[in-house]
Amino acid sequence: MEKEEILEKSRLENRDMDEREQKIDDDSVYHGMSGIFVIVFFYLFFKMFTNQPVTDMLSILTANLTVISYYKYKKIPDKKFFLINTIIGAILTIGFIITYVIGVI
Repeated sequence: MEKEEILEKSRLENRDMDEREQKIDDDSVYHGMSGIFVIVFFYLFFKMFTNQPVTDMLSILTANLTVISYYKYKKIPDKKFFLINTIIGAILTIGFIITYVIGVI
């Protein structure tokens, strides 16, 4: 590829946001997810102390981590660690959902 082709491709990829805006967007997602984790852990501990089933909260956490790992694997397929995390996370998520449903029926 020539220099001009590379520059044109970069311009097309970054036409909606420049690098600074992309970094801010990525950081906002990270901070939003951190907030969700805090709230889910709050509910998780509350449910544990009130003897309610907690597997619904655990399925939310594992589903989130599974989706994150899957996205990373799709973007970086050489990193098999993300694929392994995706598979394990999917199994755990399904297991937690089944356990929760069986527990409340």
